[in-house]
Amino acid sequence: MLKMRKYTIERNSYIKAVVELERSAQITKKDVDYTVPASKRGIDMLLAKYYNHEYETEVSTKPFEELTAPNMKKQLSCARVALVTDGGLVPKDNPDNLNSTNAQKFCMYSLGGRDCLKAEDYEISHQGYNSEYAEEVPDRLLPVDAMRRAEKEGIIGKLFDIFYTTAGVMTPVEESVKLGEKIAVSLHSCEVDGVILTSTCGTSTRCGALIGKEIERLGIPVVQITNLTKIAESVGARRVLRGKDICYVLGDPKMSREEERGYRWEMVKKALELLEKKI
Repeated sequence: MLKMRKYTIERNSYIKAVVELERSAQITKKDVDYTVPASKRGIDMLLAKYYNHEYETEVSTKPFEELTAPNMKKQLSCARVALVTDGGLVPKDNPDNLNSTNAQKFCMYSLGGRDCLKAEDYEISHQGYNSEYAEEVPDRLLPVDAMRRAEKEGIIGKLFDIFYTTAGVMTPVEESVKLGEKIAVSLHSCEVDGVILTSTCGTSTRCGALIGKEIERLGIPVVQITNLTKIAESVGARRVLRGKDICYVLGDPKMSREEERGYRWEMVKKALELLEKKI
């Protein structure tokens, strides 16, 4: 009974998220002749596109706002860099009850000076991807181990000891922007100089990109690491790095742990180089 009740709650949350997403998804619809089956309409459009004939899509998206990407205001070796994720990483037992879809809020958690993230301390609240890999090695989602190394080697001045997290899956555009505005104000007030933002599935990557744009609106450059780079770029993210997989953006369970740490280190170095690059 308890399991069924949990499923019902999650299912209702999912349906609510879909409705809100459709209401705010920045789309316009043309009049459609629904007497023609959807399969035929779709094939007709595909053939028209293939043969370079004119056609009109049934759902057209409005372009996202373009922003001028800010550059670092100080040398990376003196900069305070923060970690942000839309992948739903939370401490064990999800103490602030972050929703696993359309979270509508973000949470901030102290890293407590940790050199890496341990599986027994964290879990994932996110229904957009298979979270077992990130729960097995949380650094696959939030690269604390590599960022601590960058800090110790003087590549960055300081890793901000608080990380920001939300579950971006099924989060509407307007809600993503609101989250971004709040996170941006917090980062700015904490005198953060740059951000590494990690993303997972499709709508979560879109949410992350919108959060990143609001952070950049306040003059803080952001590098978004996602496997779905085209989605991030379509939203307007300017500094985007392709991650390994939506389920382990900064890792690979097929590698040995030593090889994986090496891979993550190389990825973080690329991200930091991109963060410092002038646009």
